[in-house]
Amino acid sequence: MLVELIEIKRDTRGIYSLGKVYINPQQIIYMSENLNMKESLKEGKINLSLNQSFTSFTNIKLNHNSYSSDIIVVGHPELIESKIATKQKKELLKG
Repeated sequence: MLVELIEIKRDTRGIYSLGKVYINPQQIIYMSENLNMKESLKEGKINLSLNQSFTSFTNIKLNHNSYSSDIIVVGHPELIESKIATKQKKELLKG
């Protein structure tokens, strides 16, 4: 079961972009709010069509078999957690 989230990426030129990412919730080690990205958005350093007052970002650390990776997604950690919980409930109802 995969959960769709919106990832924010920064390329080598410092340009930000958004894209869909599908993650396996069972691979999540931890999630934490990314206050630096929120501050950068408020300062106008992130030129995307996101609401500066209401947009939050979450760091997600994923565990893979032989390594871990970090991604930054749009949304507060509580929102991400509720999206994962909702997806898991839907899967149980289908099963």
